[in-house]
Amino acid sequence: MKKFFNKNNEIVEKRSFKLSDLLWQVLFALLITIVMFILSPGDNLSLNKVLENPILIFLNMASVLLMGLLLQGIFGRLNRALFLNSVIYTIVFVVHRTKVIYRDAPFVLSDFKLAFEAADMVKQSFFPDLFSIIVLVVFLLIAFFFTRSINKEKIKIKPRLTVLFSAIFLFAAMYSTVYSSDKLYFELPLEGNPYNLLDHFNSKGFNYTFLHNIKDSIVRAPEGYNKNEIKKIDKANRSEELSVLQYNKKPNIIWIMGEAFTDISQNPAFTFDNEHDPNKNFKRMQAESVLSGRIVTPSFGGGTGDTEFDVLTGTLTTDVSANGSISFNSIKRDIGSLPRFLDSIGYETRAFHPGYEWFYRRNEVYPKIGFNEKYFLEDIENPDIKGEYVSESQFSDIFIDRFEKTLATSEKPIFDYAVDIQNHGPYYYDKYKESYPFKCKYELDDQTKASFGAYFLGTRDIDEMIGRVYDMMKEKEEPIIMVFYGDHLPTFGSNPNGYEKIEKHLSWDNLEKEIEYYSTPFIVMANDAGREYLNKENIELDQGSIISSNYLASTVLDMLDFTKADNFFSYNSELRKKLPIISRHFIYNGNTSYFRDKVEGDSKDIYTHYRKYEYYRIND
Repeated sequence: MKKFFNKNNEIVEKRSFKLSDLLWQVLFALLITIVMFILSPGDNLSLNKVLENPILIFLNMASVLLMGLLLQGIFGRLNRALFLNSVIYTIVFVVHRTKVIYRDAPFVLSDFKLAFEAADMVKQSFFPDLFSIIVLVVFLLIAFFFTRSINKEKIKIKPRLTVLFSAIFLFAAMYSTVYSSDKLYFELPLEGNPYNLLDHFNSKGFNYTFLHNIKDSIVRAPEGYNKNEIKKIDKANRSEELSVLQYNKKPNIIWIMGEAFTDISQNPAFTFDNEHDPNKNFKRMQAESVLSGRIVTPSFGGGTGDTEFDVLTGTLTTDVSANGSISFNSIKRDIGSLPRFLDSIGYETRAFHPGYEWFYRRNEVYPKIGFNEKYFLEDIENPDIKGEYVSESQFSDIFIDRFEKTLATSEKPIFDYAVDIQNHGPYYYDKYKESYPFKCKYELDDQTKASFGAYFLGTRDIDEMIGRVYDMMKEKEEPIIMVFYGDHLPTFGSNPNGYEKIEKHLSWDNLEKEIEYYSTPFIVMANDAGREYLNKENIELDQGSIISSNYLASTVLDMLDFTKADNFFSYNSELRKKLPIISRHFIYNGNTSYFRDKVEGDSKDIYTHYRKYEYYRIND
């Protein structure tokens, strides 16, 4: 053991890497892995199931051990490496558990890109469950206590480098052979749906499943992709059609997406007094609509930006973004979209989102998809906060005021896009300091009842907001059409959740259940002058039709007879007739539904070609 003096003239001993270092690393790796099992948000990883498949312990523990060795190689001290390793993994496990509770989706590599946004959301409204907090605090206190008494001596530089590079080499070798192996991954027992990534996490452990799916965080061109082939389709000359649309008079367009808006209140489980129907205006607008139905969205319980992406670009989050989520991160340059197309035919394109401009990178993304003007929370002088977000009342005031002022002064038709966010989850009694009155034919515990009550109160506020906008539109002489839809279903707790309490069993077992899990209502309306511009005979859809969210734009453009001037939306329109539903797990051709990776025949060829066009649209 070599002794030397540090800058404070204290004797510090340097030593070699010992067998005891490795044993401590193995012990802590095992403890951290056990904490992972404890914090697993599902009930699949019971001790008995793990003992029946001891390979799960190895697959989940090996990466923890190698991380500990890597940290010891970096910092040189065993105690620091053990404690820091404990902190890193425990926090990641809690984040994963929290995301599953609120989003019903696992933590994946691409989520690291939203670290600051997620931290701000946690600060404002999302809190880990009490169980997570207790486990985290208790384990880290134990880890801190033990590591204080462990050897604090620093390892000499040569063995440190040996440990460091050995850890890197072993991890690279294991990743390329074990962690990336599809054969091993799919041979391991799975409880649940094989197409549901969360069931894989719950059945096989976080560490192993996370590492195996890292390769899905890289967006690759579809097999057989030829840029020039797709470019030829996309660049076909439509200048004549464009010039006609640029010259013709066009209606103003109001386009609003409602945060977690659904028609859950119309479930037979619930009843409301007449004056307390939270969907009163929505039902009125639905009855007076030109078209209404449901869109199948890419997310459940969250992922507002993904539904925005699908609707506005006409492409699918599940096809073009890393891990099939957080699609705005895939937008690196100006791309084709609904607002960009409308801008090309003379519209003034504006976006209003009453949240922070940096969230989901909207301040960067909105201009890249063709919005000429954007308005965020930072632009609101005195935000009226309700349930921790800008109130629907103030949202209505701002939206109507901005629209009417622009309508009075602009020589261009307006495309006014907005997303309201007041009713963002989670839903609990203190969210609004009151609960909405309702009756349920099922027995509900206090927490579930409060969750539904808070959600229905927010739904009522959204309903009043769209009613105000709709009434304003109807009073105008200028032609106006209005599109409204929800972004995703809300979550009501977990395991068992509020849906289970009302006998609504959500799953991915088949297409029908998939639609129940992922769909939200949409309506297309118009005032008297605007109705003349909407020709329902241009589309194949009837009232109540179900389509994927990436088809909503082409549906409206078809009714306006605008689609003919854009190559992609013309393609998208034809695709809608052949594959009306492409969801997270299924593809439906109007007669037969397939799991996405099992699609056959003409449907496979059609979908494969669409994926190539999507890739070109976003990446090339």
